[in-house]
Amino acid sequence: MKIRKIARLRIATAMILSAAFLFAGCGTTAQKETAPKVFEEEISNKEESQNKDITNGKDAADHQEAPAENMNIYDDVLSQYSDMVQNDFYTNLRDSDTYESCFGEDIGLEIRTHKQDIYYTFYDIDGNGTMELIIAGGENAVSNPTFSPWNYDLYGYDGTNVVRIFPEMEFGYRTNFSIYDHGVIEVFYSSSAAESGVDFYKIGADGFTPERTDSFTAVAHLEGDEPVFTYSQNGEEITEEEYNANIKGYEIALTALDWIQIR
Repeated sequence: MKIRKIARLRIATAMILSAAFLFAGCGTTAQKETAPKVFEEEISNKEESQNKDITNGKDAADHQEAPAENMNIYDDVLSQYSDMVQNDFYTNLRDSDTYESCFGEDIGLEIRTHKQDIYYTFYDIDGNGTMELIIAGGENAVSNPTFSPWNYDLYGYDGTNVVRIFPEMEFGYRTNFSIYDHGVIEVFYSSSAAESGVDFYKIGADGFTPERTDSFTAVAHLEGDEPVFTYSQNGEEITEEEYNANIKGYEIALTALDWIQIR
């Protein structure tokens, strides 16, 4: 997440805050092998694709080098997303009683809300040799050099089962995450019209439990017609400049993530 994301959250908060004060069965056709086949094809062309699929910042290729078996633990999750895509997000069943049950149990709630291109990639966030799976959505093709998908979910492995790294969170419009160098996971949120924040996590020694390492909040109140913000870090008030600088210090970006479209 760039500082502009913080600015957007703050501007949106100010606008909403000001306004608030002024106006007080499933027809599944996809085969379960689809996602793994797509992945196997992309692995064979990995060296070529690394030069095409980029975000912004520092090389992350070393954290994506792993045997295919390491990623096959996620085959079932990828198949669930493939079924959703191939069945047009089950839009024809939206008004039926079976609609919710059509989606795989590992698919988050917010990614279902509108049809879009769905992507995935693998990245060893904590460097323990086991890849994490990142699911994202976006309208732009992967070949677009400015491609920056909107993250929707993050999965890890507990040694037996695939697990969501943040099981209590639904990522989408108000809450989302970015991954940065040195194993940093940034979760940014807007919990109300007057409050937003950014929390930083690392994955614990067990390889799948998130541990919060730092926390920032921006809380607004109105003075007349103008929103006034109070900034804090771990409960201690800081200046806006400190708020922005301290957050930016974590945001050492990655490059060369191999985003693969789910079909």
